[in-house]
Amino acid sequence: MQTSFSIFFIIIGLFFGVWNRWKEFYPTLLFWIIGHLLYGTLLNHYKFWEFRPVGIDKLIFPTHTIIGLKIAFLTYPFIIPVFLGRLPKLLSFKILWIIFWSLIFEGVEFIAYLNNSITYNYGWSLLWSFVFNLVTYILLTIHHWKPWIAWSLSFITIIILFIIFQPPFP
Repeated sequence: MQTSFSIFFIIIGLFFGVWNRWKEFYPTLLFWIIGHLLYGTLLNHYKFWEFRPVGIDKLIFPTHTIIGLKIAFLTYPFIIPVFLGRLPKLLSFKILWIIFWSLIFEGVEFIAYLNNSITYNYGWSLLWSFVFNLVTYILLTIHHWKPWIAWSLSFITIIILFIIFQPPFP
């Protein structure tokens, strides 16, 4: 399942990515990867969602950690040139673009949920994932514009999530 998602996003990235501006997008890609790796590290024993390999993924991406690394280092680099490269100028269209990408991620996650390649824990759900995806794409957009604002808002978002879900510290 995860293999097909990777192939899907690689194809989308190759065909629709604005690759001649990759240096402009690189800091935001690193921001996204850092956030992803922080989640994987800080909540390693208290995962809100957990990837489970199914089918061929058992051979290629056999654990939650390997799947997470694949997403960070193989999938995100193909999404960023499409998302930021084609980000509209007008605010109303930016909002629709953010919703569109959040729905794409929600659709992929829904398929993964139906195939048991993702499970939820501690009150997390598809609805929380959609909200999280919206916040993620908003933060990516802000980071591309003003990185320090995005870092500040990310810190606030983490505090809010810790208040809501109360994960224990290791």
